[in-house]
Amino acid sequence: MIKAISLLKRKPGISLEEFSKHYEEVHVPLAMKHFPFKRYARNYVTGGAEELGFDCVTEVWFETMEDCEAAAAFSASEAYKVISDDEEKFMDRAKIVAFIVEERVTERKKRR
Repeated sequence: MIKAISLLKRKPGISLEEFSKHYEEVHVPLAMKHFPFKRYARNYVTGGAEELGFDCVTEVWFETMEDCEAAAAFSASEAYKVISDDEEKFMDRAKIVAFIVEERVTERKKRR
């Protein structure tokens, strides 16, 4: 499984409520239509967003590296304009930080 994380900042003048509403109701369905995400999670910062410089930590998972590469190719294509045009409505695109990570998870075993 391949995981990518993006740190996103809302446009100036847009409240966190407006940002998350547009993201959830408009952008998520649009992204799901165009990207081969296995899983897509949005984590909205509830305190300290100004100090951190971002409002949302977005996580996406791809089943294979080929799916991840297909998403990257789509992002570099003219067809991506439908996504970027929507991002312009609510995100400060100049402040997007995105990267691939290697996730390691430790789960606590249930005590008897």
